[in-house]
Amino acid sequence: MKFILTAGWDDGVADLTERLVHELADGRRVLWLVSGGSNVLASVHIMDSIPPKLSENLSIMLVDERYGEPGHADSNWAQLLQAGFKGDKATLLPALEEGLSFKRTIERYNQLATRALDDNEVVIAQLGIGDDGHLAGILPGSPAAVETDALVVGYKSDPYTRLTLTFAALRHITAAYAFAFGDNKRKALKILQRQSLPLGEQPAQILKQLPKAYLYSDQVGSSR
Repeated sequence: MKFILTAGWDDGVADLTERLVHELADGRRVLWLVSGGSNVLASVHIMDSIPPKLSENLSIMLVDERYGEPGHADSNWAQLLQAGFKGDKATLLPALEEGLSFKRTIERYNQLATRALDDNEVVIAQLGIGDDGHLAGILPGSPAAVETDALVVGYKSDPYTRLTLTFAALRHITAAYAFAFGDNKRKALKILQRQSLPLGEQPAQILKQLPKAYLYSDQVGSSR
């Protein structure tokens, strides 16, 4: 895992864009796992930088979502689309479907993840890290932080009813690009950099188990 000290998003966005374009230009089928929150505008910029022709071999899915009807105000997918995200010729895989119960939505999301991971040769993840050390929808000590063979879990937490890929799903990632900026992230990032904790205590530790993981931050790391 590489910690990269940088003042803002530009370096990481450029690196992630370059990796996606490289894999697609080489004719590989790529699954791009995207995140909500502060990652949304970066995802819009990255998608706008991918030539439409190359996006034919690109599939896009969230690493986590908030349960509800499609388009609800807290939906990560809805916020992505509202920010101007355009899929071009990519295959879009939203987690929510109208009229489905929470249980059925979990099952559907799991089916989507299974097919997406099976059908694509390369998995590139764009992730955020919370000040509590969480990533995706895996909060420390939550049901999602328990090791499981399932690719998706759902659980209720304040203030959202969450759906998230699990550690089992994240272990399929070829390369992860994580972003964490702000003084409130310093403690969690220093722990991540200097200590090895159980995944249930600090879920972001999963990054150390991936083939390639890059963390861009203004708090820890080495300058280029």
